[in-house]
Amino acid sequence: MGAITVGTKVPTPPPDELASSRIASAPGGIRTRRAPLSFRYVLQRLLTAATAVWAVVTLVYFALLSTGNPAQLLVGPDAPPGEAERISKLMGFDRSWGEQYWVFLKQTFTGQFPDSIRYGESPLRLILERLPASVTLGLTAIVVGSLLGAAAGYLGATSRITALRRIPISVLTAFDAVPTFFFGVLLIFVFSVSLAALPAAGGGSLAHLVLPVATLAVVIAAPVARIFRASLLDTLNLEHVRTARAKGRGNAVVMLRHVVANALPPVFNVLGVQAGIVLGGAVITESLFAWPGLGQLSISALDNRDYPLVLACVTVIAVGFAVVNLAVDFVGAVLDPRSRK
Repeated sequence: MGAITVGTKVPTPPPDELASSRIASAPGGIRTRRAPLSFRYVLQRLLTAATAVWAVVTLVYFALLSTGNPAQLLVGPDAPPGEAERISKLMGFDRSWGEQYWVFLKQTFTGQFPDSIRYGESPLRLILERLPASVTLGLTAIVVGSLLGAAAGYLGATSRITALRRIPISVLTAFDAVPTFFFGVLLIFVFSVSLAALPAAGGGSLAHLVLPVATLAVVIAAPVARIFRASLLDTLNLEHVRTARAKGRGNAVVMLRHVVANALPPVFNVLGVQAGIVLGGAVITESLFAWPGLGQLSISALDNRDYPLVLACVTVIAVGFAVVNLAVDFVGAVLDPRSRK
């Protein structure tokens, strides 16, 4: 007994795990950890986001050009002879697709979009006027939907009452199955037409924000509830949770520190996808509720064949989607280092 085996090697972790968990001692005895996100990981995610924005904008650009010469659509059928050719030359539509695309890329990445055809001013100025309303609607819907989904998922995994485990998630799933535009119309009929409790359209007050937020929040809440419930059920059976309970720690401490904290990373992953759906659904929702945001401006630009404004709106929406996904990826990578792979 007490003998020590000589020559036995202690297995070493892989280099990436060793680097991520290494703690360095700074002068003065201060212990510092390595950065939670490596430069390589951040650079890869930035390049992926930039590629996604370029792909979306390029697809929309060629989709618009494939409909024909924009000048023919702008001048109308009653225009005098030669007017379409004059507009084409003035706006550069007479050039080859390759030349037009190169000019478009330079304008996009420098922010120097051509003036709006309908409004006669910079599209970015029009977008910046509408952007705060869209950001308010989108962020509020994401926060409300996340809180509703987290509450329903937590009850579904931990409640001892059968009704609380099943009903909230079932209701959210049923609402999520309804198309966004139809759900919005249903909310208008119930709360604006029948009960006359909330305004059906417009903006400028919290009352105007309720119905659009409710329409979009369901898109977030249902998948968050399902993912959070499944993640909680998996985490509750892990060994470290049983060990914490065996040590006599309180239920609140165990649930918050050992269960909920470890069940959150999958929720952040699904939020990135749902945030993109919210941005896409906001275009329809803003038009339905006449919310003065970027989505309504995009629909108006399409109706008026205002191609510079359409492309500027799509670019800003694509950048917003990329930024939201980057934030979600970075938070998820900090919470769960395994997601970096």
